[in-house]
Amino acid sequence: MSSSFVGFERQQLVRCRILAELFRRRLPGAGGWSHCGAQCGTEPTSLALLALYSYPSGSTATRQELASLLAFQQPNGLWPAVGDRAADVSFWASALAVNTLMTLGATQQTVGASLDALVHCRPREASWFVRLRFRLSERQVRFDTRKYGWPWVPDTVSWVLPTSMALITLERAKKRGWIRGKEVENRLRLGEEMLLDRACPEAGWNACNAVVYGVPLRPHIDATALALAALRFHYGLPVVRNSLTWILDRMECPSAYSLAWAILAAAAYKEVRADVLPAIDIARNRLAALVEDPKAVEDTSTIALAALALGPDGANNPFEVKV
Repeated sequence: MSSSFVGFERQQLVRCRILAELFRRRLPGAGGWSHCGAQCGTEPTSLALLALYSYPSGSTATRQELASLLAFQQPNGLWPAVGDRAADVSFWASALAVNTLMTLGATQQTVGASLDALVHCRPREASWFVRLRFRLSERQVRFDTRKYGWPWVPDTVSWVLPTSMALITLERAKKRGWIRGKEVENRLRLGEEMLLDRACPEAGWNACNAVVYGVPLRPHIDATALALAALRFHYGLPVVRNSLTWILDRMECPSAYSLAWAILAAAAYKEVRADVLPAIDIARNRLAALVEDPKAVEDTSTIALAALALGPDGANNPFEVKV
């Protein structure tokens, strides 16, 4: 029996324990999941639903199963980070929730207002006044304010993670024919340009900026992974190729959360680089070891992402933008 087969069998045993732990962690009443407490959160709920219902490829969840996610959707189609209708909306949480709903079989009518709200979102640097202020006085950061993505919450500047998730969600909706037109294309272009503009000097992405007070910032694995997933169409660009190399060299990182994102992002590039699949094999074995006892992992989002990253090869990847 080959070592690769033994490794795969072990990964699937770990994944079964992870999925059982996710079922155990579901909150009573309306359901949903928290990060590690009793308050329902949009991110852990979205990721748990994806992990429980995304495999095998093509499976869908019923509206009752999605009710815990739909319960906190606000009238404008967006979601707060936590299960509180009075809380500010989160564009990271909203983009993740919409992608989850699309992946698990929700109708276009269910997410239509949400997609429209994402397309029309404008961060602070979209304002000419803020752009002027950055150019004249706020010189400690270095980025092109004409290129903007999505903020974490309204009336703040663009960040890498919400921009990446919004691009993934909108590209997947566009692929379905659910959004179209010049405004959509322009919004996608601006978001992609923002990510490319804010890449770290050598490779990868930090949380928001590449250089602060003249000092180059170090890349983060999770931010780099999400940006790579969003920029799959741009593999021909050196910054994307170099960033893929950077993340493949870090597939033994000690963070299960970051490692799971790295696996899911790298999988989209397996057809263009011969070194991707061997790196993913190493990472999956490492991830299985990190979450072997899911009860020892506090964060539900990490458990759900690990279940997705350890899923069978060829299964539907909810964060892959098809080329």
